[in-house]
Amino acid sequence: MANDILIANRDLAAKLREFHELPILHEDDPEFEMGEANLHSLAEHILRYGIAAHLVRRPEFRVFSNLNLHYQPKFPSVYISPDVMAVRPLDPKREDVTAYFIGRDGPAPLFVSEVLSERTAAEGDLGEKLWIYAMIGVEEYVLVDLLGKFLPQRLLLKRLQPDRTWRDEQDADEGVTSCLGFRVIIDHDGRLRVVNAATGKPYVRPDEADQRIRALEAELNRLKGTRRAPPNQKRTGRKKKS
Repeated sequence: MANDILIANRDLAAKLREFHELPILHEDDPEFEMGEANLHSLAEHILRYGIAAHLVRRPEFRVFSNLNLHYQPKFPSVYISPDVMAVRPLDPKREDVTAYFIGRDGPAPLFVSEVLSERTAAEGDLGEKLWIYAMIGVEEYVLVDLLGKFLPQRLLLKRLQPDRTWRDEQDADEGVTSCLGFRVIIDHDGRLRVVNAATGKPYVRPDEADQRIRALEAELNRLKGTRRAPPNQKRTGRKKKS
């Protein structure tokens, strides 16, 4: 048994050395069909802002979408661009983030998600990226297949194992649960929703937040209008005697 473990560790070390000696993938911006691009963008925004809302009280984390992730220090020009990733950077307060370099800016992402499309599924999300994310040590990789074209499950979480293989996970309701304390589900309207795993509280989607802001602004204007007395109107009535 001990000998098997030693062999497995040597095999893993060899794989990691090989990985860091080869530039694997330089990712260009993908081209999408218009309808596919809209679904992709909506899902991506829901994930990014929902996860950011969940982590708002944990300032050591940052959530990014479509940020270049430079994953091989030996080849700094090589990168991939996850749809959404959660990282624990060395400087979480930095605002001028234009790229994330593993090592220079912090460790590998804890969480990555890719929204599958015709092009991305065929060219990486289900292929090279699986291997890259495993080799750099991404702990959780969530695949989103809203239309059910590429996977048996529309949501699938792949959890990294010590030997850098993946274990597939899905909850009983076909959602997935992150170790960061949030869940991703497909809601009754067929769209993604991020919820608090402990309380079940749903996080507001970006378009819902905009609608709520507009409704609040309209209500505030209405209240201001009812409280403002008409111009040039004088009070009438007799003064009570003391």
